[in-house]
Amino acid sequence: MKLPALQFYPGDWHKDQGVQALDLEQRGAWFELLLMMHDSDERGVLVLNGQPMSEAVIARRLGLLNQTANQILTTLLTYGVVSRREHDGALFCRRMVKDEKIRQIRTESGKRGGNPSLVKQIPTKAPSKSQAKANQSPKQIPTPSITSSITTSVNKERGAANAAPTPAPQVLEAEKPVVGKKRSGAAGAAARPTLADIQAHAATAHPGPEAQAEAAAFHDHYQSNGWRVGKNPMTDWPAAFRQWMRRRPQFQPAGVDSPPYRGGAGGGAATPARARTAPKPNDPTRYS
Repeated sequence: MKLPALQFYPGDWHKDQGVQALDLEQRGAWFELLLMMHDSDERGVLVLNGQPMSEAVIARRLGLLNQTANQILTTLLTYGVVSRREHDGALFCRRMVKDEKIRQIRTESGKRGGNPSLVKQIPTKAPSKSQAKANQSPKQIPTPSITSSITTSVNKERGAANAAPTPAPQVLEAEKPVVGKKRSGAAGAAARPTLADIQAHAATAHPGPEAQAEAAAFHDHYQSNGWRVGKNPMTDWPAAFRQWMRRRPQFQPAGVDSPPYRGGAGGGAATPARARTAPKPNDPTRYS
């Protein structure tokens, strides 16, 4: 099979001492001979129909006189640029013949499966996944990728969360109100006294039936507004109750004496409440 291209190495052409010793006409003739050898039936050898190409045919192919062509061929042989085969005297290029031999060996090796030293071996089938896993060394641990590591850690955390028993809700004992002790923050706001707590505190701090009635009024008032003093949660209800009792005379009618526990030991008159303004009569003739 004739190849469509010629493998030419400019570096080898320039470095070859025999080629560099030729003149321009001889170099051109040698290059034309290379092209003829490439197209020959036996690549790299000047043959025609299986016979060595004669010097007359070579001269005619080069377009030169026989004498000129013979002189050029003699020079090429003398400088070792071209060689002559011993058994038939055909001219050939050593590099081209060597390259052709290598190409044929590679072609035959490719048809048989590649490396010639492996031709006699019986081709084996690729091992299945189960066989490859069984043949794997037990000490060999594949390095996990970043994605698999993240997925494995997330799955472990989820599994641990699902396996952990759900803790039972803790039941806290009802917080008992501490009389006379201030509470701060949300803890104080959450400690709301009952009516019994307020009545017990009133009986201790303010003996008398009026204190019990005021305790009920105090409880109802602050129970209705969420135990708030203004906009803030109540933090100390005993102090708020004492303030409630101190301001009690302001809400009593005028002329009513304060109880003994209000005015000290001897009692006394309560602070009169502010008199309400009487409604004006609706008389249409008043402004006439």
